[in-house]
Amino acid sequence: MSFLRTVFFGFPGKKNAVDRYEPLAGGVHGGRLELETTDNKKFSVSIKPGRTLTGEITILNGDGTELSGEGAKKSLQVALHGVSENIYKTVFAFSLTELQQLDSLENDEINAHIYSAGTGVGDVTLPYILKAVEAEKNKIYKYGGAAQIVPKITNELERVRVEISDIKKDQERYKATISEIETLRQEQTRLFHVIDNKRREKERASRLKAGRDNVNELNEIEKQITSFPFVIKEFPMNGTGRLEKLEEKLTERKEELQECRNKIKNLSIQTDSIRIDRNILESEALIISLTEARSAETENIKREDEIRSNLTSLKTDVANAITDIGTDWNEDRVTAIDVGKESFQNTRVLTEDLSSAQVKVEKAEDALAQERKNKEESTKEFLVFSRKFEKTRTVIQFKFLIIFGMLISIGLGAFCWITFKPVSGIMATALGFVSIAALYYVYYKSASDTLDDSKEQLSNIMESKRQSIAVAEKVLSESKDEYQQVCRKWQDWLQNNGFSTELDRNGIFALIESIRKIKELIRKSEDAEKTLQQARERAHTYLDRVNNVLKLCNLETASRENIFQSIHRLDDSLKKQKGFKEKREQLEEKTRELKIREKTIEDIIAGMENDIHNLIVEGGAGNAEEFRKHSKIVQKRESLLERKNNLEIQLARLIGSKLEIEKFKKEVADESDPMTTDQSIEELEDEITQLERKRSGTMQEMGAKTNQISELEKSERLGELRLEEENLKSRLREAISEWSVNALCYTLLNKAMTIYERERQPFVLKHAGRYLEKITRSRYVRIIKKADDNRLVVETPEGLQKSVSALSRGTAEQLYLSMRLAFIKEYANRVGTLPLIVDDILVNFDPQRAKTTIRLLNEVSKENQIIMFTCHPNTVDLCKKEIKDFNGPVKIDI
Repeated sequence: MSFLRTVFFGFPGKKNAVDRYEPLAGGVHGGRLELETTDNKKFSVSIKPGRTLTGEITILNGDGTELSGEGAKKSLQVALHGVSENIYKTVFAFSLTELQQLDSLENDEINAHIYSAGTGVGDVTLPYILKAVEAEKNKIYKYGGAAQIVPKITNELERVRVEISDIKKDQERYKATISEIETLRQEQTRLFHVIDNKRREKERASRLKAGRDNVNELNEIEKQITSFPFVIKEFPMNGTGRLEKLEEKLTERKEELQECRNKIKNLSIQTDSIRIDRNILESEALIISLTEARSAETENIKREDEIRSNLTSLKTDVANAITDIGTDWNEDRVTAIDVGKESFQNTRVLTEDLSSAQVKVEKAEDALAQERKNKEESTKEFLVFSRKFEKTRTVIQFKFLIIFGMLISIGLGAFCWITFKPVSGIMATALGFVSIAALYYVYYKSASDTLDDSKEQLSNIMESKRQSIAVAEKVLSESKDEYQQVCRKWQDWLQNNGFSTELDRNGIFALIESIRKIKELIRKSEDAEKTLQQARERAHTYLDRVNNVLKLCNLETASRENIFQSIHRLDDSLKKQKGFKEKREQLEEKTRELKIREKTIEDIIAGMENDIHNLIVEGGAGNAEEFRKHSKIVQKRESLLERKNNLEIQLARLIGSKLEIEKFKKEVADESDPMTTDQSIEELEDEITQLERKRSGTMQEMGAKTNQISELEKSERLGELRLEEENLKSRLREAISEWSVNALCYTLLNKAMTIYERERQPFVLKHAGRYLEKITRSRYVRIIKKADDNRLVVETPEGLQKSVSALSRGTAEQLYLSMRLAFIKEYANRVGTLPLIVDDILVNFDPQRAKTTIRLLNEVSKENQIIMFTCHPNTVDLCKKEIKDFNGPVKIDI
């Protein structure tokens, strides 16, 4: 319901933040609603957060067009027939809380919307129009006010006139012109009054033309009403229908009385045929206790077999596992072995130490072998280098002398030979060969030194290698000693913990794991033996309980083999006896109820016969047939009165007050020739046009005279003041005219609303009384509003009146519901239909009145769509039972 209100009127404000229902799991706040109007137009309305707190509304029409913003709000208001949020929440969508509040139906906004419906103002209410007209009227003039338009203009005009009188000169021509202007103004005033009279005559002729038919029809209705035969004025409302209902109900009640007596007789026979075993019923608690424990005891017996089988299997697994780890092992030896975390940690430490020592020995052996290998490789490398150096030294000398020395010597000799003298060339060549010899010596000496340095370096390297080998041999010896110590410690640990000294560090963990598994199997075997013993004791105790109950019920005791058959027999016997007892009590209760019902029906029949007699007497008839004739006359008279009422309302809109209507009727009666009156409308229109032209000419002439006055006035300021004076006069006349129109409209609208509310309200109460009569099954037949204090009372068929405070909560809520349904019907007749949404309104209704309410809502749903929210399965079942075409509820998970 809050979702529908939010879609139609926006998100609640900060004051009602509790009703905003923000998304629990995050996401965008809002939703979408699909709507269809009575003329089969479909559109969807969606709302989401926007720039304002109320959110942003978007409308998607069936033709694909989309509206948003103010356009969407106006379109939605048109679809809702201009209904406000307060009216919608109070009348068309209410929960149990709103249903319990009658004062919410009696505020001015709802009364104005209901009673002013059909007055020709569309979706705008009369109070709104009245406030708007009054505000406009007070803006122009208000008694005692100084800030309105008229007081301001009056003060300004007085100031201008005072200033004009101070600066104006007294001239004869000026006075004559002023006199002529005054004469023209009087002529203009005369023409204004003549035009106004002509317009009044035209308006009177137009009113005669528009209201003549209504007056004639009204006179005809009055003649028909006076021609009816005399019938009592206080004839019962809907007398024929009430009489037929009473006669129909009387027949039904008599048939119901006979049926009730037949049922009492049959129930008495059935009650006497039932026999009950008290012993079984007295043992009900014990039997129920045994039955409730049956499933558990069955499982206990099944578990006993399973435990026994499991125990045998566990013992076999223990024996097989002990055999697997060795023939010299037994259960006691396994149990004595400590395989706890501490022991396991010690084992891990020893094996890691043993592994570490072995790794050290292997690393030391590898290091020693590597050092020896490095030494051999260094010796081999030096020998290869020496042989290679000796072999390549002569080749290098020869190449050097041939390639470099000789080329240089010959080249130098040739250069000197050519440049200087042949002797110089010879000397240069000789010098070149000497240089070659010197170079050869230097090269040889350098190679010898290099060989000696290499030998010395090799000697140093070999000495370093010998030292590294000695260190590696020492580390290897220490590692082997450490390994021997760890092995001796390992052997001691195995011997002390009951293990074979032949186990290595890899096998010990497998053995410990096997022992741990065997110990776990032994523990499970012991637990299974304990559980088996408990199951046996429990089964024996349960058997004793069963036999005790069987003895109390005078039944054969049971053994362990047939214990559950005995329990089943006890349970069946108990259910059978309880069924007999319950059935007997039900039969006795039904008998008592039927006897009470029999007495009630007899009283109702007597009351109905009395009601029929009183109704006939109230209608001034001697029998039912004469009563029906009187009823037909009353119905026809009411129909004519309603038509008369509508005609009078139309005349009130056209003419005004009742006094003016009576004058108008007299005018219609005195009218000699209607055709002449209708034709005079056009003639008066022509005369008004001619007089307006003459008036316009007078105004032009007066303007010329005013210009002459301006020429006579020497002061420029005087002309300005004259112009300002005329402007102020014009503004004052316009303001007074506008104020008069607003004041007249306010008075007429206020009277019209008062008359309309007074004449429409009885129809709402009439409909509400009929609805209350249907809900209460004629317990209350009428709703009356007291004239002295506007207090609502309900009336019984006997004429007894009760105030709302004297009613029960359920009946008061039924009264409030009837009033709302009557408002909705009147609103539908005058403006249009809207869906009705209710939320668990049947909570405080008794089953019979809840049934009649569902029937009434089903009847109302033929004109208004009804959406009912409920969390009570009984309400859903009632709808399924009372509504023939009920399609089932729509479940909402919240």
